[in-house]
Amino acid sequence: MKKLTTIIIAMLAIVASTYAQKVNKFGYLNSSELISMMPEAIKADSVLQKYDNDLQTLGQQMYAEYQKKAADAQAKIDKKLLSDEQIELVGKELADLEKRIQDFQQQYEEKLGKKRELLYSPIIAKAQEAIKTVAKNNGFTYIFDSGAGSILYAEESDDILPLVKTYLKLPDVKKAPAANAPGLKTSN
Repeated sequence: MKKLTTIIIAMLAIVASTYAQKVNKFGYLNSSELISMMPEAIKADSVLQKYDNDLQTLGQQMYAEYQKKAADAQAKIDKKLLSDEQIELVGKELADLEKRIQDFQQQYEEKLGKKRELLYSPIIAKAQEAIKTVAKNNGFTYIFDSGAGSILYAEESDDILPLVKTYLKLPDVKKAPAANAPGLKTSN
């Protein structure tokens, strides 16, 4: 029994020392650059640009309608074609239209943000899954996002972007600044 206890203690010591000697392996990549290379992001940018243009056109149409009604009302007032009651009614109509324009302007960014989130959520999830898989397959303990500015120094050999690009089968393209690609989110 004493021999068995000694063997168990020796085995536990070996396992503990092996576990304690595990070295963390760190890697990094620029998530914005990765996402900007993904075909899904290019398509999402196109859809988002069209949606943005549509919203801007709608806003411009509302403003043009307001300007036209205001000019028509002012012309009728100048020619004294409207009674005081009619002037008051036109004033209320213009105020209502102005409020609708202001509400639209306030909702513009919110609508665009929601559309961006809707389009990019699956892309970001795919990128996160690829990073996770590549990190596990290559023995990385931690991966940092260099695009977020959280890395002060890193050896080039620890950049896993080429590995993730290969995993996602993305073409090799020249580095271009990723201006509008959102970064990876760690929580939702």
